Amino acid sequence: MTKWFLSFLIVLFALTVKAQSNVIDSIKVSLQEKPKFFMSLNNRNTFIRSNKTKLYGLTGGFDYNEKVKLFVGIYGFGDANETLLINDIDFVQDSVFRYINTSNFSLGIEYDYWEYERLHLSFPIQIGIGSINYEFVEKDKSTPIRIQNYNIVPIEFGSNAYLELLTGVGLKAGIGYRMTLGKKEASQLSSPYYNLGISILVGEIYKDIKKNINYKP
Repeated sequence: MTKWFLSFLIVLFALTVKAQSNVIDSIKVSLQEKPKFFMSLNNRNTFIRSNKTKLYGLTGGFDYNEKVKLFVGIYGFGDANETLLINDIDFVQDSVFRYINTSNFSLGIEYDYWEYERLHLSFPIQIGIGSINYEFVEKDKSTPIRIQNYNIVPIEFGSNAYLELLTGVGLKAGIGYRMTLGKKEASQLSSPYYNLGISILVGEIYKDIKKNINYKP
């Protein structure tokens, strides 16, 4: 599945760049426009060694000409991923619970390569720095065995579709790949991701509310 996702994204990216030969010029022109601040809450489905989990994020930054977004983000699993290990050779116990959690800070850029009315298609790319935490406990879930922490450099790229429903609220879907660079225990968490759900642009909603409050007929 991982190879399929990577191949699909590479082909999609190549086709998009070929169709949009002036991508660099388009970005340069957009960055000359006055930016708009935005914030958004998002989550995506990803995998920990084939176990599906959710990665949550809070992003904020500037939107240039509704074409280019420069942003920073904070991401994490929220709840640690729980797995019961049975007869694992690394432990003398017959059964051990493993909890995996992560958090990272990222810088990113998102380029809208196609739009029609309220529908936007875009390529997001981001790179970050953070950590992965492994915690192993006895089967009773209260007796700790050991804790391991690893530094990571996550790199994400993919393709998103956004359909605006209301001001600051829309339906967002996307697929991509989250590559986790680091020691073996960290790099094993590299995996595809996908998302489908409601996207909330907190900054846009705030500006709309402020505009209505200050409106004088």
